[in-house]
Amino acid sequence: MLGAGSHEFRRTTPCRRSPALRFRVVAPNEIDLRSRPRSTAAARWIGHVSALLVAAGCLATLVAGPEGTAVRLIAGAVGLLIVLLYLWVLVSRPRMPARLVVDHEGIRVWNGRGKVMVRLGWTELSGVGVMMNEAALRRQLRGTPNDVVPWVTRRMAAVPVWLELYPADAEAVARHPELEAAWTLGRLRAPGEEQRWLVTLGTGRGQLLQVAEAVQRLRPQLWRGHRAGSALFGGDEARRAQRPGSTNT
Repeated sequence: MLGAGSHEFRRTTPCRRSPALRFRVVAPNEIDLRSRPRSTAAARWIGHVSALLVAAGCLATLVAGPEGTAVRLIAGAVGLLIVLLYLWVLVSRPRMPARLVVDHEGIRVWNGRGKVMVRLGWTELSGVGVMMNEAALRRQLRGTPNDVVPWVTRRMAAVPVWLELYPADAEAVARHPELEAAWTLGRLRAPGEEQRWLVTLGTGRGQLLQVAEAVQRLRPQLWRGHRAGSALFGGDEARRAQRPGSTNT
């Protein structure tokens, strides 16, 4: 277990769970947010290699292709766009969340550079949950049968996953000005929902992250569950309840 204030991570070892959920963890209280099931990792590598080959082909067409000028310029623009996208990912990746710790102190999130992005004690929280855009995931999966390589695209399907952190009181919010961006994002919610810190955990499928197990082991009364929703509109269930003709049970 990490000591108080420690920003270092020990060598990772495989989590002894189902092979489909083989997320690497340092200890039972730490989650590697970048780890993926082997099939997903393989599919992503195939997708990345394919995209880079397309970019190389487009740039080659721009430089020495026999096509007309307009076609060559369009191909070059597409290739350059792909290259710039990958460069942006490489530059921004170290600043994205990499590890999440849930222990006796509370919840902490580190980015790829080892900098603490979130540090909240249990006394500062009234609830913890995970939200994922399940509607977008279903749309991605529905389109895979028509793809050239459905095995790859199905396993590459991923949507934003957010950690929902509900403050215990206004004083807790005031103590953490560094989380202003997450607090502002948490204002976008369905009618009737509470404002909360909304922290991105990257992309994937939120149920595979072991956040529920970690929180329920230490503070079961705070766990609010996995739910479907989006950062812009809040929880799907709350929005459905506000529609005309809906009934609350």
